[in-house]
Formats: sequence, structure tokens, C-alpha cells
Amino acid sequence: MAMNEIRQQARKSAAERVARLRQQRADLVKKQEELSATVMTALAERDAVIVDAERRAGAALKELASSGLSLAQAAQWCDLVDKEAARLVKLAAHPTTPAGGPTARETVSGER
Repeated sequence: MAMNEIRQQARKSAAERVARLRQQRADLVKKQEELSATVMTALAERDAVIVDAERRAGAALKELASSGLSLAQAAQWCDLVDKEAARLVKLAAHPTTPAGGPTARETVSGER
């Protein structure tokens, strides 16, 4: 085999190897992007469920307080601290988050 043929074959093999590696990296990145989207979607769904549950709890707490108890007494009935009870009642008063308002995660964690 002539030296040129050996070089051509080596270049061809190297190019094929590089192409396989590129494809493997591209496949890995695609899988990572899909998994990232799955994680973010699941967390957003979780946050939405928590916000809904907290709003329902706040509405029930508000109704409990309007049954003749103070909010502090209603909080005590539910084993809540006053600050948490006030936060839940406030959430119940705002059934939807306006555009530009806090995200579900900010509402859940109390951060802004």
C-alpha cells in the first residue's frame, strides 16, 4: 500500500471518529435539554399545586375566622403561627397572580 493511500485511510478514519464523537455529544446535549425541561416543568406544576392548596387553605381559614373566631384563634385551631395564617388569608384574597406579580415559587417561599 502506498504512503498516500495510508494517509488517506488514516484521515478518513479520523474524520469518521470525529463525526461519531460530535454526534454522541449532540445526542447527549439533546438528552440533557429534554431532562432539564422535564425537571423545570415538574417543579412549575408542583409550585402551582402548592399555590392552589395554600389559596384553598387561606379561604377556609378566613371562613373559620368569620365564624366568630379572631384570625389568631383560627390560626391556633389549625396549629399555625399568626404570620403564616395572615399570609394564607392574603393569598386567598388574590385568586390569580397578575402579570408581573410574584411567581409560584416566590409565593411558596415568601421571597421576592
